[in-house]
Amino acid sequence: MSSSKYADLGQALSEHFQATLHLSRVALALEWTILTRFIVGVVVSTLLSIIYLVWTLRGSRQPLHVWEKLNKPVIKLFRPKIFAFLLCGVNPYVGSIDIRISTFSKGFCTGIMRDRQKNRNPFKSIHATALATLAETVGELALLSTLGPKDRAILIEIKMEFTKKARGLLTASSDFTPPMTTETTEANEEGNEAKTVVVIKDRVLDTVAEAHLTWNVKRGDQ
Repeated sequence: MSSSKYADLGQALSEHFQATLHLSRVALALEWTILTRFIVGVVVSTLLSIIYLVWTLRGSRQPLHVWEKLNKPVIKLFRPKIFAFLLCGVNPYVGSIDIRISTFSKGFCTGIMRDRQKNRNPFKSIHATALATLAETVGELALLSTLGPKDRAILIEIKMEFTKKARGLLTASSDFTPPMTTETTEANEEGNEAKTVVVIKDRVLDTVAEAHLTWNVKRGDQ
């Protein structure tokens, strides 16, 4: 009688354990399905949002507006690449260098450029024209962020000072403060000129080049 009781108890415990294990497997499968659907939903919605933003912002002449529009959850992770893609659509020559904008606000812009074989000179350092393109792009963005939607800026002069061979990851930054209207009128009676300075540094924060750019700014109301 006692052995029969123990046998029944053992069988009941075994069935209970199997039922618990089955329920755990079902719960895990259900949670995994929900998690998978959630991840797929996030990925799909992110891709659709990126496509929509790229389509609506293509060809925009307001880079700061584009940069701020890309400051959305998840999309912000891909903002430098998306912005670089849109930038190449407006200015195709920018695609000749591997540039990523890292910081962008009104009057201030910072961009990084990776060292690529296609941008090197015979001396195994980054070519001067690649540095000039980096400086022009960053300086122009800093300037355009202070202009109106109908204003235009055309580069009329660039002076480059090279102080060190450029190798590795480079960082270019420009801080532009628009002059007062009265000062601008007195200093530039022949037209509206703006000057931006771009400093390019390497990984150890040594200055490798400095660019002085002069722009002819055409106001939309002119």
